[in-house]
Amino acid sequence: MEKKLAKPSNSGMEKGISQGSISITDEMEKKRELARKHAQDKVKARTLAKQQQLAERIAVATEQLASGIEEASSAAEELGATMAQIARGANEASSAAEESRAAINQIDKASVVAEKNAKESLERVNIAKELIENTSNDIEMMIKGIKESAETNLESVKLVGELENQSNEIGEIVQAVVRIADQTNLLALNAAIEAARAGEHGKGFAVVADEVRNLAEISEKSARNITELVNEIQNNVKIVVADIQNAGKAANEEVEKAKKTTADLVKINEEIITVRDGVAEISQNAVDANKGAGEFLVLAEQVAVAADQQSSAAEEVEKSIQMQNRAFNELNAGAADLAQMAEDLKVSTDAQKSSESLAAAAEELSANVEEANSTANEILKAMQQIASGAQAQAELTDNAAKLAERLAVAAKQMSERAKFSADKIEELQNLLEANKIAVDNLIAGISASAESSMVSAKNIKNLEETTRRIDKIVDAIVNVSIQTNMLAVNGSIEAARAGEFGRGFSVVAGDIRALANESAENTDKIKDLVRGIQNQIQRVAADIDLSSKTSLAEVEKARKTTHNLNVIEESMIRILEGAREILKGSEESLVALEQAKKGVDQIATAAQEASSGAEQAAAAANQQAKGMQELAEAIEEISGLADELQNM
Repeated sequence: MEKKLAKPSNSGMEKGISQGSISITDEMEKKRELARKHAQDKVKARTLAKQQQLAERIAVATEQLASGIEEASSAAEELGATMAQIARGANEASSAAEESRAAINQIDKASVVAEKNAKESLERVNIAKELIENTSNDIEMMIKGIKESAETNLESVKLVGELENQSNEIGEIVQAVVRIADQTNLLALNAAIEAARAGEHGKGFAVVADEVRNLAEISEKSARNITELVNEIQNNVKIVVADIQNAGKAANEEVEKAKKTTADLVKINEEIITVRDGVAEISQNAVDANKGAGEFLVLAEQVAVAADQQSSAAEEVEKSIQMQNRAFNELNAGAADLAQMAEDLKVSTDAQKSSESLAAAAEELSANVEEANSTANEILKAMQQIASGAQAQAELTDNAAKLAERLAVAAKQMSERAKFSADKIEELQNLLEANKIAVDNLIAGISASAESSMVSAKNIKNLEETTRRIDKIVDAIVNVSIQTNMLAVNGSIEAARAGEFGRGFSVVAGDIRALANESAENTDKIKDLVRGIQNQIQRVAADIDLSSKTSLAEVEKARKTTHNLNVIEESMIRILEGAREILKGSEESLVALEQAKKGVDQIATAAQEASSGAEQAAAAANQQAKGMQELAEAIEEISGLADELQNM
């Protein structure tokens, strides 16, 4: 059981104490109220101080936020300028790629034309080479034919020379016949003297002597006619010999000329091999150029695609930057509002309401920053894409530059080979033209030689006619010899009849008969020689006729050679035209290649600038992203402070 203290019950005392307690209590209440008020004032002061402190911190954070937004906006402007430069570079690269493609298309067309011309020229060169070889062989055969004809002519000279010897022999025999005729004439005179001595017994002697004298005169006259014909033969033989020798000499000269023509054709054939090799190299260079041009076009297409992608990416970044700039403008406006709220908060009587407005504004700014930050991340990705594209573009332009060097080598080689081929063909054309003239002269020379041989053959055949005339005269001398012999026999008979008176006449008749027999023997020799001359003439005429026909046949071959040379010349003209067209195309290709190389260099410069710009832009974007993060942190801090204010 709880024990309690007993209280006094004195009422008066209680009353007095009670009144005193009331007074003390009021005083204490007043003091307490004053203390509470003082405490409340302190709390309010501390709250105001803290509110002021938070407001100051919010103001500082707001200033930092505004400064960060300004820096981010400045970075965005710098990024925009860089993007504009990258976009311009991409457009320039695209334009340069298009120009390079146009130049390479020209090279491609030139290489196709060059390959076509080279193939056609190669075919023509091979045909011309084969034709030159055949023509050279034909001329070799022609030389052989002309040489054989010349040798035949020279052999004919020997045979014709034998005709002169044989005619000399006839001349000597004819002189013997003349001598016999003279002796016979003297004997006839002696017979006439003996007839006169015999008187009546010598009448028969006189008749015989007179007849013998007449026959002797006929024989002498015939012999002198033969001498004239022999002289004619000898003169004609000399003419024929001179003609044949001249023809043979001319033929040998033509042989030497033809040998030079053959040597020139051999040289042309050797030189055309170098042309063929050069044309083959041109063909290969054209194939390489065509292939290289195709590869270059692929690279140019890839460069153009990369440039377009880069340009598109730069445009997207520019659009994003524009959006970002709008966001930054909103952020600037929001930051300005936030700064004003922070200033207002310092003197606000309703911190709760002000802090709520501040928190709402901070949240709105936070959303804007988040949007700007998202855009910054997209820009950063785009910059990485641009940087990657610039690197790829740099690699492509490096490959294109190497390919351009390869194309330059091919075009230069084509140009050098085409110029060499053109110069060589012109040189061969001059040599060929000289050979055409030489062959024309050869034809004229062979034709003249053939005509001379034909004249010689005709002259030889004319000699045959002369020998036939000699033959007839010899027959007449033979008849005279027979008649003389018969008269001598008659004279011997008459002498026998006259007895003693006919002894002298008998001796004369015997001498006449002996001379007649000798004359007959000489005429036989002349006949044999004439037959030999006729055979020789036929042989020589046949040889010379064959020689002239051979020469005429060689003329036809020479005309065929001229035709072949004309065909070769036509081929040379076509080859020269092809070489000049290739030369022109290769020179134009070199000019176009310089333009393409300039385009490649321009693209490479643009790629390098894009790469450098992309690095700068990436750095700016990273800095911007970092700044955006700081903005987000600053806004987060402002939001936290606003929340803290709301909770005060």
